[in-house]
Amino acid sequence: MTQTTIHTVGVPVRSVNWVRLFPTRDAENRDVLVAVMGQQADNLIVVRIDPTTGKTNQVSAQHPESNYPTAATLSRTGRVYIGAAHSGHLFCYDPRIGTLDDLGVINPPHDIFPCRIDEAPDGTLWIGCYGTAGLTSYHPETGVFTRYGRMDDTDMYCYPLVAPDGRIACDIKVTHPHVVVFDPSTGEKRAVTPRLARENGGRCNLLRAADGRLYIDCASGIFRLNGFDTIPVEALPDPEPAPTMSDGSVAIFSDAASQIFRTLAITGPQGGAMRELAIDYQAAGSALFLVHAGPDRQIYGSSVLPLHLFCYNPVTGAMDDLGACSTAAGEAYSMGNLDGKLYICSYPGARLSVYDPSQPYHFGTEPGSNPRDIARMDEISYRPRAMVTGPLGRIWTASVPDYGLWGGPLSWYDPGTERFGTYRDIAGEASCWSLAWLEKQKLLAVGTTIAGGTGTQPRASHAVLFLWDFRREEKVWEGSPDHPSHAINALIAGPDERLYGTVWGDGAPALFVFDPDACVFVSLLPLPEGRPLDLGLQTGPDGMIYGFTSSCFYRLDPVDLSITSVVEEKGAFQTPGPIAGDTVYFSKVHELKAIKLRF
Repeated sequence: MTQTTIHTVGVPVRSVNWVRLFPTRDAENRDVLVAVMGQQADNLIVVRIDPTTGKTNQVSAQHPESNYPTAATLSRTGRVYIGAAHSGHLFCYDPRIGTLDDLGVINPPHDIFPCRIDEAPDGTLWIGCYGTAGLTSYHPETGVFTRYGRMDDTDMYCYPLVAPDGRIACDIKVTHPHVVVFDPSTGEKRAVTPRLARENGGRCNLLRAADGRLYIDCASGIFRLNGFDTIPVEALPDPEPAPTMSDGSVAIFSDAASQIFRTLAITGPQGGAMRELAIDYQAAGSALFLVHAGPDRQIYGSSVLPLHLFCYNPVTGAMDDLGACSTAAGEAYSMGNLDGKLYICSYPGARLSVYDPSQPYHFGTEPGSNPRDIARMDEISYRPRAMVTGPLGRIWTASVPDYGLWGGPLSWYDPGTERFGTYRDIAGEASCWSLAWLEKQKLLAVGTTIAGGTGTQPRASHAVLFLWDFRREEKVWEGSPDHPSHAINALIAGPDERLYGTVWGDGAPALFVFDPDACVFVSLLPLPEGRPLDLGLQTGPDGMIYGFTSSCFYRLDPVDLSITSVVEEKGAFQTPGPIAGDTVYFSKVHELKAIKLRF
């Protein structure tokens, strides 16, 4: 086999994420709308929109890694302040002159993801971040950041709101949700609600109501915050109203549910007449998270935030952004084919969708929709990394759990009966992460990761492989390769009926060969340069095992266990994809790429 160079097929999806829309005023005191939008292929953009004509002006953030506007607020001055991830920088957009200024880094080095920005009556901005749950203030007049440190010693997310008395209430997430109040005048910091364990049903949410006061809705009741005290109340008041245009009109993106953000709907005051405007802006491209060979021999995949299903036809060269395929808005983590249909499981919530490529595309949740969002796999699964179709006629998924939780399940869906099932604690405090069907042994092979849900620290010490008898619903074997592994992140049943898997962790990344009849690890082989990619193994049409690292596409001969680099290029591979005919597909950020192979 000889290699050719990597070539770019195209950019399947050009959409935006973390979209916020603010009504404000321009230099002539006329209404303007400011849309703040994120993207993966370039930094975040700010689009100023004339609400009368739909005319737009666009600017981009200039600091590297400022892709996502994860926090944004409209100040009393009419300026829009934006916290960017993962640079951790604060930006200011002035609609009067159309400039986007970089004000500096909020709380280096660890607070890379701003969570919320709130403005005090004196104009001071209070910013909470992910990383260290740090709290920082910024004074627009002086340009000075003041950093107050962690608001919690364990959790990593801080969402601040300014109380009427000038104290700062911090909504702390995610393993033990609770509220911490900080007094800037004295430096006193105090938790005002219990630290309730998320895994035991603990919940806590902080919000500002229409009366301007702060309220806490938590597992133990509803409270009004008064200094460091919490006063029980019977019900939450109406929430703080969203800002409106000068005449009371309200503007929204009417196509937000389909994650398009190209049509603006403006409704007159008090529910008056509604009109729509088509909005034009330039998006560089959405990152691709999954590339999969569908049941119709076409290449499908998912973009990231927003989740769009795309399709590429290798015969005609047609590339289509098909649009939404799930009510989840993140990305499809896994796909599988069964009975001519494409099954898609997506983050957040491990929501399962089914698409029949032979029928017209019409996404929805009702019977007859295509794709149809069916439901969540279960109440715990959140990031469904792997899918296997076929055993017992079912769809099987392996998932990391919800935020703040440990123990990712193995779950299933039966299309014939429309029943779901899950094995909640099958991996203990680790998570199920990779799957393969051992047809001869009538078993599922499951690889785990030590990771729990986002915001947690691992409790498991190492990854394991276990064999699951899906008919008897029991483990029949469990063990680990001789490797300090954090994850078994890819599995494939080879043509020789042995199991192949990749591991990474504290040691060098490796590939193992496992004999499922003898239940022994036969070999542990060093991999070429780069980290092995999730779902990065497959069997080629020549009976060889093919795999991806971040810097190499390689071939493994199952007979002599030799590994040969097919294409090496540092950092070239991000999302692995299938071999279809004589071509292997994959992606790098927003681009679908391919290598022509000769067998």
